[in-house]
Amino acid sequence: MKLIPLFFSILISLGSLAQPMPLPYQIHQVPLPDAMNKQVCISGIKYMDGKLYFVSERCPLILVTDPATGAITQTISTSIGQEFEMEGLTSYKNKLYSVSEELVAVYEIDPATGQSKQLSTSTPLPPKSKSGDGMEGIAANETNNKFYILRERNETMTFAQIWTFSIEPGSEDNSFSLKYESMIELPLQNPQWRYSDICYDKENDRLLCLKSYSKGKLRQQFIEAVAIDKNGNLQKETLKDLNIERFSQISNEYKDQDFSMNLEGITVDKDGNIWIVSDNTSGKAACDMPAKEKTILLQLIKK
Repeated sequence: MKLIPLFFSILISLGSLAQPMPLPYQIHQVPLPDAMNKQVCISGIKYMDGKLYFVSERCPLILVTDPATGAITQTISTSIGQEFEMEGLTSYKNKLYSVSEELVAVYEIDPATGQSKQLSTSTPLPPKSKSGDGMEGIAANETNNKFYILRERNETMTFAQIWTFSIEPGSEDNSFSLKYESMIELPLQNPQWRYSDICYDKENDRLLCLKSYSKGKLRQQFIEAVAIDKNGNLQKETLKDLNIERFSQISNEYKDQDFSMNLEGITVDKDGNIWIVSDNTSGKAACDMPAKEKTILLQLIKK
């Protein structure tokens, strides 16, 4: 008779093992003010010193918000022209950095003044392709003094690329250039797939990559992670999906509420939460005019 309780104990144990692992993030929308629903076309986001910084792709400005409320606390006018199409945003020490897509270059921006300067790279970054794809994201790794720069898709739309640069100190105080080290390619199943931004996750020694699929009304969203070794090198073989619950489904639900779900920026805060922002227009932006779609800010809260 003692075999029966034992049999049921085994079944219960097996049943618990068969349960899906709890997913690590919960998706939450943070409301943004009406100013973010104008044709600002946000293309990058960076958490720094308790604030969220947003760079506009076609308006020469950076917007600063309170993460708790989404309220704009500061507007930084930059000295970079609209024609450069700024993409992605990161920070190193006390400065901000973005990469331009149209006239490709890496820029340093002083958040206190908005003044900018171009960083020298030991090898030229690839120009925007005939299909309209170019440099799309940037991430700084202060631990290893590296910069990673994302190319959305190559000429044949079969791969995305992440270029790794080391920091070479300059002759002036706090000045530096970027020295090319390596490049990895991330495969794309077809031209409907793209990578739109990257960010450095210091807590987990990894690079987070924002990836999406879009064809007609169908859109799928993913976040992938690539491990970084002790020397700051990307380990391509570790590429994996973060498996965020209902990410694509929730994206489509917001799309039905007139939010742009063309997710363009990703960053991580001090608590390990992930933040994602969308752009909200195409073509030549009229920065003071309303856009057809609203900018969305999503917080993926770490459980």
